[in-house]
Amino acid sequence: MLWYKAWLETRWRFVFMLGSVLLVWLAPQWLPSLGFRLPPGVPASRLWMAIHLGSVLLYIVAANFLAGSGVNSQTTYAATSGFHGSMLFTLSLPVSRRRLLLVRAGLGALQTGVLVAIMAVYTLFHLPGGASTFQALEYIARAIICTIAVYALSVLLACVLDEMWQFYAACSCWIAFYLLQSRFAFVSWISPLRGMSLFSYPVTAPMPWAPVAASLALAGVFLCASVLVLQRKEY
Repeated sequence: MLWYKAWLETRWRFVFMLGSVLLVWLAPQWLPSLGFRLPPGVPASRLWMAIHLGSVLLYIVAANFLAGSGVNSQTTYAATSGFHGSMLFTLSLPVSRRRLLLVRAGLGALQTGVLVAIMAVYTLFHLPGGASTFQALEYIARAIICTIAVYALSVLLACVLDEMWQFYAACSCWIAFYLLQSRFAFVSWISPLRGMSLFSYPVTAPMPWAPVAASLALAGVFLCASVLVLQRKEY
């Protein structure tokens, strides 16, 4: 029942993000009909770079958008201030807060992984020169793992902040992290943002284990912190 309840609360958010992904898929087909064309002499690699950059941004947006609201009931579309009316009913169910959080976080992570996989396949499809099956699977796996670190931070912020500020705070944290990785070599070495990018690690490069391992560690730390916060929080 918990999985079904979580699905009812997040399904339209998932559909909205899936629709956004499909719009990106269809853009190369319908933009020329509207008069938008590449200037003469622009290589196809430039178009692919734009597609990949858009995909990575969608990874982050999807992760923050689908991260849920802790044990608070998820609103359908936009973020709202305060608590949803059904939250008290949810807390009265014979289930621990930890289990409730793990179910919601698990479903959101699954939805995020599906969207990331779709966008990764689309990026690889337009990759100049193509990629082997092993290279494609390797990139999809690391893109999902690195995006889950972004997702887990947003889950933690959902347990601390009001839903109105969760999305903006998560985006601000990763903007700050991006600025840090451009200044410090160690942060850049373990950065999930670089791990999900084909600019930093092309499919022909060895598997970047540092950002993958760091993403798994960060996701675990953020999730454990979320459980501890919820178990001590008063509603």
